[in-house]
Amino acid sequence: MLVAALAALALGVAARPAAAKTPCWRQVIDDWVDNDRIDASYPLHCYREAIAHVPEDLRVYSGIVDDIMSARQQKIRDGNLRTTAGVDPSRNSTKGTAGTPDRGLFKQAFDKLGARNVDTDPLPLLILAGLSLVLIAAGAAGLVSRRLRARKVPG
Repeated sequence: MLVAALAALALGVAARPAAAKTPCWRQVIDDWVDNDRIDASYPLHCYREAIAHVPEDLRVYSGIVDDIMSARQQKIRDGNLRTTAGVDPSRNSTKGTAGTPDRGLFKQAFDKLGARNVDTDPLPLLILAGLSLVLIAAGAAGLVSRRLRARKVPG
């Protein structure tokens, strides 16, 4: 009885909770956010769930929904209807790289500074907002100084 209790205690202590795996819909969205295309192949239900979970800003200001639907259609066309969670990173399901122009300097810089997944703050947008606040403050200071000088000059 003592051996059974020690064995149960050892199993309880040794068993670690399984790490929470990223849901497949999040993997699809993160794959698109990484480089504006879906490089891997996912189960069909992941595409449907990803479309349902696309944040509103991405839905409105980008073509993510169209790209996810195109990747889903490509998966159906290929006849690859397995529902396993295997990912094939060698597949490019939406946009080809042949004949695409090189990315511009600003695009490369924003990609290096920008977020790598959907949940992080967009650093370039925050920098732009800070710069605009500085410019607005400078304009307001110029306007105030001009009005103060206009009052001091006798007419």
